[in-house]
Order: sequence, then C-alpha cells, then structure tokens
Amino acid sequence: VRLLAPGEDPGTARAGLGPAVPVADLPASLADARRALRFTAAGSGADPGPRLVRAEHLGALLPLADTVAPGDAPPPDVTALERLARTSTALIALADALATASSVRAAATALGVHHSTAQQGLERLERLLGWSVRTVPGRLRLQVALHVRRLHLPD
Repeated sequence: VRLLAPGEDPGTARAGLGPAVPVADLPASLADARRALRFTAAGSGADPGPRLVRAEHLGALLPLADTVAPGDAPPPDVTALERLARTSTALIALADALATASSVRAAATALGVHHSTAQQGLERLERLLGWSVRTVPGRLRLQVALHVRRLHLPD
C-alpha cells in the first residue's frame, strides 16, 4: 500500500509504503504505510530527508510512530534540532547528510560542498547541538533525533 501525504501530487508526493501482502492483510499494510508516511520529510531546506519511506526499512523504528504524536512536547534533542533548523537550513541539511552518509566526506559530496566546508559546519553543528556526532553513539543519537523530529512535525 502506498499512502500519499494529504493534497500532494502523486509524482512528487511524500509517501509511506507498506509491505506487499496478500489481500487479506491489506489493512495491516495500510497501517504500516501510515506509520512510514510519518517518517517522511518535506525535502525542503528546513526539513531535509527522504520523501519516500518503506515501512519494512524502518524495522524497530516503525512502532515509534505509535508513541510520538505531533503536538507532544519534543525531547531536548528534537528541540536542539528545531533550533538548528531555525538558525541555518545548511546546518540541518548537514545534520541529515551526516546521519545517512558513511563519512563527513561522503556527506559533503551528497551536499555538493567541499569536505573542509562540511568539516567547519560539523564543528558548528556539534556546538549548537551540545553533543558530538563523530562517535557511534552520537551519530545514533542524531539519527534517532531526526526521526523523532519528523514524527513531531504536523502532517
């Protein structure tokens, strides 16, 4: 089941994809597609990230959509990301790129900037967030915070 964000053009829409299932299991696939849709991003400067999310790729993150509601008080890491997004769309884009790339160099390539520019941005990003994203626990913290941020955004 492919569920589009309300009012979006099917060609460019944010979409959540449920698993391929037999007809009898379509309600469960639709529920998974709805959860996956909540993990999508607008793909804009202030909300970078994937516009298409497959439920089966979320694994253990999928049930998180059932526990976080838009309008709930966001945790401190999400508040830090929101502050970052208001400060600089380039820094929130860097945060997203660092969360999904294998290295700072790969994040720089994905953003189309020189690696030294990404490195300088990384230093500023860490100062504003208040934690290092260069360590495995710090990068995981950033990844989870970005996912939870999307779940807090209104539909």
